[in-house]
Amino acid sequence: MTDDFVRDGDAATYLEDLVEGELPAFDHTSSGESVEFVGPHLRLSGTLHIGQFRRLSDFLNHHEGLIAVRDTTVLRRNGDPTKVTASSVWISPTEVTLVAQTSADEVPASAPELRMVKVVRPLIVVTPGHTLTGEIYIAPEAEISTFIESADPLFVPMTDVRTRSLADRRVIARYPFALLNRRHIVAATELLAGMAPGRRVL
Repeated sequence: MTDDFVRDGDAATYLEDLVEGELPAFDHTSSGESVEFVGPHLRLSGTLHIGQFRRLSDFLNHHEGLIAVRDTTVLRRNGDPTKVTASSVWISPTEVTLVAQTSADEVPASAPELRMVKVVRPLIVVTPGHTLTGEIYIAPEAEISTFIESADPLFVPMTDVRTRSLADRRVIARYPFALLNRRHIVAATELLAGMAPGRRVL
């Protein structure tokens, strides 16, 4: 890894430098979940096939190895699409901070017999590339400290997620639903009264 890469922190710039002319077009007809992958140095959108799993969270928390993402577009740090596209890109889930669901459909609900009563707890998280706020769902009797310290699930479902890039504070994103990689949590605490996630991300 070069010093320039560390300083800039955005793979999109370097990937675009590899493109000379027009890339071959590919068929944008893949069915599956429309997702966005966000990491410290790479952001891209595409389609993810989750197979027999009902939910994106189940797929990510049971998948081993690299993840194949179809119909991908590399994004700039601010979310703008670049000219770098590919029919398939394989991503290491260990290097991804957030996997956000971007399709218009709501997140599939659990089967009625599997539904559990949970309460919403707002959280502030610092990762290697971002600060973020969002809501997690835990059992009413559970302690938030126990949830944060736990290693399971590996990808934590969150709603109303707001992120701010540490490399460029002007870059703010919002996702109605995203999965946070526990391995990328540098620090976390509960959002307390008096803090205003709707106006800014710490």
